[in-house]
Amino acid sequence: MKTPRVFRVLDPPGGTDGPARARLLEAAREQFLRLGFSPVTMDAIAAAAGVSKATLYQAFPGKERLFREVILGQLLEIEAGIDALIGARDKDFVGKLAAILSFMGLELSRLGGLATIDMQRNAPAVWKEFEAFRRERIFAKLKRILEEGQASGVFRSDIHQDFLILLYATIIQEVMNPATLVPFSLSFAEAFQNIVSIMLEGALTDKARARYLSRSAGSRRPRQRSRR
Repeated sequence: MKTPRVFRVLDPPGGTDGPARARLLEAAREQFLRLGFSPVTMDAIAAAAGVSKATLYQAFPGKERLFREVILGQLLEIEAGIDALIGARDKDFVGKLAAILSFMGLELSRLGGLATIDMQRNAPAVWKEFEAFRRERIFAKLKRILEEGQASGVFRSDIHQDFLILLYATIIQEVMNPATLVPFSLSFAEAFQNIVSIMLEGALTDKARARYLSRSAGSRRPRQRSRR
């Protein structure tokens, strides 16, 4: 699922018009997500956005301030995407959960390169906000879904919810990167499908697992060509 990119302005300083600010945020986003925090310079961001360095500093007084807005903007988009999937009416509970896990994993893996020692050491305030947002707003939503699943008999009651979330988050951070996947000849989509299948098949009750496997097999079955 792809959500529209809307950067949220956090304590906005005045003086920079909307189009210039949007170009700055997009240029900063592209460089931070590709290179991380430390290697990116304000000069490079200004050049990529096609604005002067003075304009950049008028909008954002420092690199960490700009980095913070990019990271929190990405997290807000992830949260909005999860909320949209939770409210979807075209899937049953298990299908909705599978879609949420896949979407959440893909989006968080894109931020995985930023959740490094570099970020912790050189932008510690942003790191703390990142971790708090992920824990209190994104993973908290997943926990409520798991609680709902256990209450409705879809999930096994002996599964520890917090541990399952930790397991999922660790897999996303440690496994979902190109260097890890190359030896297995797996695309990101195929890797996510494997992760979601393994997690759901182990956590679901026998009845829910049978329904999930039946639907998964049907989605993989090639369609018959209609005869004329």
